[in-house]
Amino acid sequence: MSGKNLKIFDKLIYGLVLIFAVYMIFSIMRVKQIDLSGFESFNMVFISILMQAFPFMILGIFISSVVHVFVPNEVLLKIFPTKNGLGFIAAMFAGILLPVCECATVPLMKGLVKKGVKLPIAITFMLSAPIVNPIAIMSTVYAFPSMPFVVFIRLGLGLFCALVIGLLFFIPALGENVFQNCENDDCEEHSCCCGCHSNNDKSIFEKIKLVFIHITEEFFSAGKYLIIGAFLASAMQRFVPEGIISGFSSNEAVSLTVMMLMAFCFSACSTSDAFIARSFSNSFSLNSLMGFMVFGPMLDIKNMCMLFDGFNKKFVLKLCAVIFAVDFLVLIIASIFI
Repeated sequence: MSGKNLKIFDKLIYGLVLIFAVYMIFSIMRVKQIDLSGFESFNMVFISILMQAFPFMILGIFISSVVHVFVPNEVLLKIFPTKNGLGFIAAMFAGILLPVCECATVPLMKGLVKKGVKLPIAITFMLSAPIVNPIAIMSTVYAFPSMPFVVFIRLGLGLFCALVIGLLFFIPALGENVFQNCENDDCEEHSCCCGCHSNNDKSIFEKIKLVFIHITEEFFSAGKYLIIGAFLASAMQRFVPEGIISGFSSNEAVSLTVMMLMAFCFSACSTSDAFIARSFSNSFSLNSLMGFMVFGPMLDIKNMCMLFDGFNKKFVLKLCAVIFAVDFLVLIIASIFI
């Protein structure tokens, strides 16, 4: 068994041991007749979020893995025209045809720039692709079944923010010194956890194997963030006093900032983050929820780490600041109409 397979096997074992330990703890507490009413309500919210979100996350991971392995980089580059107008239109909507996972948007953006696609267009693609992902759209509709207009608001605000941010990087001071100083050609390759970025010479069976390796790696990467996000969302609803939450939600700017920071920390996949956002619908305004569903897919902990790994640190800091500032300003203005 290879080292990579051993790591996956170890993760499965640790997960099963953790589930068994939690089950035993709750069983002992029931035998001792300890009041579990608070934990039971927390458990209901937690499980409901996971049960609704996991199918969309798995479907999104599967489709993006197939695209990531079977679609050559040369085909991806042909999607982006050299003219600015057509280039930005292609960048905004390419995520519909290329529903790549969030772990792939950063290295793909890096590859596009190195192949000659203009930086503003590549940034626009990176920011808009997770939002226009068809699986993300489906999950948003399913998460807000009584409010179908939510998906259109999310798409409109997300695409507008991505376009504005991309256009801002035509400013020379923002778009300079993009890449780190590389001493060898290894930096030209974009890093993927499964090593499936250069697979043109592989057989169909090897590519299928890479698809499942990529699915497994991405499931454990994105899945843990979904579980942590669902856990924290459920805990906040059950154990945080309503007075504290209402204090945040009483001011639109404060509540929007809180939801954006939560989206950054939760790092939920865009194909499932709508379910976490919906769990706060009783405490926060719709516009604040948009902060979670628009800002989160553009910037979170895991994406920022990948940006620092592949780009100049000063450029990444400027990019993060611009993303936060533009999203905040656009959403604050949108709060007047939503």
